[in-house]
This record gives sequence, C-alpha cells and structure tokens, in this order.
Amino acid sequence: MSPLKTINSNKFAVVAVLASGICFGTTGTSQSLYGKGINPLAIGSSRLLIGAIALWLLSIRDKTKLKFPKGQLWICAVGVAVYQLAFFSAVHQTGVAIATITALGSAPIFTGLFSWITGHEKPTKTWVIATSITTIGIFAINTHDAESQIKVSGILLALCAGAGFASFNVAGRKVLTTNYPLSHFISRSFALAALLISPFIFTQNLHWITTMQGTGLILWLGLVATALAYTLYSFGLTHIKASNASTLVLAEPVTATILSVTVLHYHLNFTSWLGVTLVISGLVYLGVNA
Repeated sequence: MSPLKTINSNKFAVVAVLASGICFGTTGTSQSLYGKGINPLAIGSSRLLIGAIALWLLSIRDKTKLKFPKGQLWICAVGVAVYQLAFFSAVHQTGVAIATITALGSAPIFTGLFSWITGHEKPTKTWVIATSITTIGIFAINTHDAESQIKVSGILLALCAGAGFASFNVAGRKVLTTNYPLSHFISRSFALAALLISPFIFTQNLHWITTMQGTGLILWLGLVATALAYTLYSFGLTHIKASNASTLVLAEPVTATILSVTVLHYHLNFTSWLGVTLVISGLVYLGVNA
C-alpha cells in the first residue's frame, strides 16, 4: 500500500472511531428517556443480543472461509461481556460520574499497557500526551454530578469494565491486522458475548420489551449504539493502533455530556465545560497526529 493510501486509511479510521464514540455516547440519554424502571443488566444483555443478530445478518454475504483463532475469539467476547456487566454494575454501585471516570479513563491506559506487555505496540509520546489530556478532561466533565458516592466495590467493577474493553481492543487489533474479514470478526465476537450474558435478560419481567418505548430503546441501542458503533470501531482498529483507538473513542463522554444538556436539560458548571474542551482538544491532537 502506498504512503498516500496509508495516510488516507488512517484518517478514515480516525473518523470512524470518533463516529463510534458518538454512537456510544447516545446510550445514557436513551436509557434516561426510555429506560426508567428497567433493570440496567436486562437492557445491556438485550442490547448485546440485538446487536449480535444484526451483525450476524450483515456477515452472511461474506463467504470467506477463514478460521477465527479461538483464543482471540474468547478474549474479544469475554472482554465485551465483562465491559457490559461490570460497567452497568459499577454505575449502580457508585453512580454514573465515578463509574464513567474510572471505566473510560482506565480503558486507554489498560489498552496501552496490554499492548506493550504482549509486544504488539509500544505507546507513543503522542498517545501519552493525548491520553493524559483526555483523562483529565473526563475527570473535569463529571464534577457536576454531586450525587455519586465513591465505593471501593464500584471502583473495582469500573476498572474491570475498562480492562474488558482494553482486552477487546488488543485482541481485536491482532485479529484484524491478519486481514481477517471485519464482518466475521465482529459477528462472531458478539454472538459469543451475547450468549455469555444472555441469562441476564431474564433479571426482569420481559413485558417491557413489548412496549413501544422498550422496543424502540432496544432497537436503537442494539442497532446503532452496538452494531453500527462496533463496526465503525473495529474498522478503525484495522488501520490505527489499539491504544490510539481506545483514546479516540472518548468522544463518547463528550457526546453524552452535550446530549445531557441539550436533551435532558442538565446544567453544567464551568469545570465541566472546561473538561469537554480538554477532551476535544486531546482527541483533535491525537486525530491529527495518529
């Protein structure tokens, strides 16, 4: 591949990962509007099931016969499953702000660490600077939430969520760089992840799924915030380092914050807006230099 094509592919990958972060960022607002009274674990597992079905349907046309390395498949699937369950549980334990700070703030650090330990990628100076800026920004964004209570159990669960997402990043990057078909990678990873956490669908009476709001919520979360978002994110992993992708996807908390103000009518303090600016600055810096 020529240097020019490589540069263009990298830029498209950056845009794809940023777009995936925007899709992920709609999750909280969607649940706040239409998920009241519904067990978060039921929503998370149902969302993953719908997303897995959509991804499987998209992969049917690709007749490529390549074997998915079982070890990497399990790492990706368990990583996704752990992130879903641990993050929702962390939110329940210690509140949205602390859970978000810990999970999203730790994911890029875990990704860089796992990549380095496994010998796949060495963190760059650009990544360290961008990740430091965005992590400080995430802390600042969440200063408006005064209801959160720091609990050790919640912090540990959020760290598990960050480590789970990082595991998906590193293992997924390794598979995708072997030219394994993107559609098969995400469909098989999510099929297994959905199977692993499917029992949590029944943590609550399933009547909520049959309502207009429940159906709309799960379709949006499954098709847009899962299937589309992870397709875009996985495309990004084929062209840029896992550590860079895990930082760029922090467009998620910025999107969630902006939606909370424009749709849910939350009021943010100066420090939170400064945090939004810092995260955007870190993302732009990394995007330009990725």
